[in-house]
Amino acid sequence: MAGMMKTLDKNMDNYSSKQIEKMIRELNTARINAIKREKKEAEQKKREEEERRAREEEEWRAAHVQEVTSMDLPLDWDNRFIADERTQGVHTDNIPDSLILSLTTLGRVDIEYMSAVTGEDYKTVISTLKGSIYQNPDTWEECFYKGWETAEEYLSGNLMRKWRAAKTANEAYDGYFSDNIIAIERVLPPNVATKDIYVTLGSPWVPADIIDDFIIHLFGYPMTNQWVECPVEHKWIHECTRNDCSIINYCLHRRTSHDEKNYILPDYYKTIHDEYTGTWEIPNKSRYYGNLAVRSVYGTKRMEALHILEKTLNMKTLVIKDDVSCPTNASGKKRVINQSETIAVMEKQKLMIREFQKWVWDDPIRKERLERIFENQYSCTRRRIFDGSFLTFPGMDKSVQLYSYQKDAVARILFSPNTLLAHEVGSGKTYIMIAAGQELRRMKLSKKNLYVVPNSIVGQWKNIFLKMYPNADLLTVTPRNFTPSKRERVLEDIRDHDYDGIIMAYSCFEMIPLSKECYLEEMENKKQMIEKLLTMRGKATAGLKKKQDVVNETLNKLNHTIDDLYDQVYFDELGITRLFVDEIHNYKNVPLETKIEAVLGISRTGSKRCQDMMDKVHMVQRKNEGKGVVLATGTPITNSITDVYVMQRYLQEGELGLLDLQSFDGWVGMFAERVTEFEVDVDTTQHRMATRFTKFHNLPELTALLSSIADFHQ
Repeated sequence: MAGMMKTLDKNMDNYSSKQIEKMIRELNTARINAIKREKKEAEQKKREEEERRAREEEEWRAAHVQEVTSMDLPLDWDNRFIADERTQGVHTDNIPDSLILSLTTLGRVDIEYMSAVTGEDYKTVISTLKGSIYQNPDTWEECFYKGWETAEEYLSGNLMRKWRAAKTANEAYDGYFSDNIIAIERVLPPNVATKDIYVTLGSPWVPADIIDDFIIHLFGYPMTNQWVECPVEHKWIHECTRNDCSIINYCLHRRTSHDEKNYILPDYYKTIHDEYTGTWEIPNKSRYYGNLAVRSVYGTKRMEALHILEKTLNMKTLVIKDDVSCPTNASGKKRVINQSETIAVMEKQKLMIREFQKWVWDDPIRKERLERIFENQYSCTRRRIFDGSFLTFPGMDKSVQLYSYQKDAVARILFSPNTLLAHEVGSGKTYIMIAAGQELRRMKLSKKNLYVVPNSIVGQWKNIFLKMYPNADLLTVTPRNFTPSKRERVLEDIRDHDYDGIIMAYSCFEMIPLSKECYLEEMENKKQMIEKLLTMRGKATAGLKKKQDVVNETLNKLNHTIDDLYDQVYFDELGITRLFVDEIHNYKNVPLETKIEAVLGISRTGSKRCQDMMDKVHMVQRKNEGKGVVLATGTPITNSITDVYVMQRYLQEGELGLLDLQSFDGWVGMFAERVTEFEVDVDTTQHRMATRFTKFHNLPELTALLSSIADFHQ
């Protein structure tokens, strides 16, 4: 091509214009072809390079998988337990017995320990115990002897979550976790029948697009022009007035004005829901302006249907109020409930709920989708049975003999992140907590145990502790030795000394504040979580934005607050790794963030001392990987089933978050049904609105969820 250019330049005058044009075209074609060849060659090189890298990556992956799953150790490998004091003089030829020794000594399945006490290699120990132990793909760290759990532990809890993790790991590691999948599928609970699934408007697990479909089912597709062509009248109308054209048919007429297959609901009409605050939001609630079904069938003139629907989703009490004259008020007016209008709105709400519960299961595809969601999140939990018969309690006085149910409870505390001891009064909860605390220290699962008990029984706790463990190094903290002049020394002693147990009176515990840094850390975590949710599609509700404002305001106040005059050790500086609280029902009046109004027995404000307990419990859990708290009570439920939610907030906040039940409103939408009625006020002849939880639903799922924390005994 370069030669042709030189020839053309030298002999330009010897060629006609057509010849020059032809040569230019040939030059352009040659240049284009050259560019195409270069591009093709570059693409070929890039493709070959990508294929080479893919082969190398696949070869590396195959070699890596082979390496981590081969159960081979380096020739110079040393077992870390060979020189450990816990294996000195300990030997058994029976590998199953070594499993019991491992659980008794360490509180976990440890292949290295079992190999050390049996003299068998790791591979032999694992192959012998296969079926009694399973390797958890979430904790194995690509090491063949790590992450092993007993079958009772692994095959319990949320099995669908474990099944998905095993399925993913099995694909990544060429079938290494196939035994896990088979075992999980063998014990998966049976599917729940549709009739046994409670669903309502406000159930937190129902996707927001289902609510959109329900709105369209009731009122048709939203239109920018409210006038539609009626196929009966064959003319444009605003409301169909013929006797043979019902309101529902009118809604169907609205649907026929669209191509249903191609219709896509605009974002500005889509329902949004954030599980963090439990807020549902229906935008553009006036989209059906003039629709008789909105104003009459499922709504009233005072409150249209979409407003009723949004309040129902948010568990809000429906009420219509009027302004009436009131000379005693500064404004000269006061707002009073319009009983007849309120009753009318409540009837529309009931009609809408009944229609939803009927409609939601009508469509096979929707039915299958909802059943799958419910089963994957809630009905796949399997209860774990704890057996503490293997526990020998070294160091415990021989005169003390625990009952079998007490040993089982101790085993639960040892092998569970958090525990609620719901044992009747007089059943020996104190013995269980003391024994569990000592076992946790012996197994090096806890360094510092704090027992918080009512002021009146501190001495009783001390006597029982020393009766069980006469040589225990104890510290008892009572109002007498926790006076202002002694407080700093006591707190420093707790922080710096290695006590077997610290028994502290309620009133003393409540005097120890959390540090400003602790609250800042908690608020920063909430801020990051909210900011992440706000970036997600369909989550930015007004409730979530309001929560963000509250968190930001709290952070701002904390950052600008001058450190108070408290110059002693804060609670989060004591180094508590296990917190035991006796008679926890004294701390159940925790403030509830809820949009539910006028429900008897629910306190939004709660008490500061109960909130302080909640904050300290969560602090201990944050510092101990989500675990470390044991609560005990003979009366877990006293006034209301909401007490259950409070206990779950104390001990299962992370699990509630995974199940989208972290908000009280969402929890109620899952497990409880409210009824609002007018009743005569106790002090007057006037009527008042009262809302109560009268029915409870999905109780098998609630029981299964509670089973992972609660130990019941009567």
